Amino acid sequence: MQIVATLLGADRLNLIAEISQVVSECKCTLLESRMTELGTEFAGHLMVEGNWNHIARFESALENLAARYALKIHMLRAPEDKPREDDAIPYAVDVVAGENGSHLFELADFFVARNIKILDVSTSRPPAPYSGTPMFIGHLTVMIPPDLKIIPLRDEFVEFCDRQNLDAILEPVKR
Repeated sequence: MQIVATLLGADRLNLIAEISQVVSECKCTLLESRMTELGTEFAGHLMVEGNWNHIARFESALENLAARYALKIHMLRAPEDKPREDDAIPYAVDVVAGENGSHLFELADFFVARNIKILDVSTSRPPAPYSGTPMFIGHLTVMIPPDLKIIPLRDEFVEFCDRQNLDAILEPVKR
């Protein structure tokens, strides 16, 4: 049995350690996670697996942790028969550009228009060295369908990036 949990709240030094301790003490397995500081706040996404009583124990322990640290949580039991995209090929997209407010939308639109699933997104907006001008830095993981030709896709991506003034790469994920 699997459960997906999202946690939001004030960031604390020991929060990731305590979350991972809850998973371990409940005899569950952490399948996937994304935990990060966003400004002064904490955001975490977890996919945890265990038998039904371990998951029930995890739900209770996570609610206790949330109450102790004033975290907002949402839990959802994942369906058992979720189809996998085993044939799709994971590619990494790394982008650096001047900030214009719409780069993520433009990138998402490019991939969705080609039936390419976006699996993961991470963005930041640091100041450029010397000038302090806001930059856009993005990392996406996309799943390329096996019937899509990579060379023409790369060519389209390069043209797209030139038009949008993006410095970007599209390369296979190294495992």
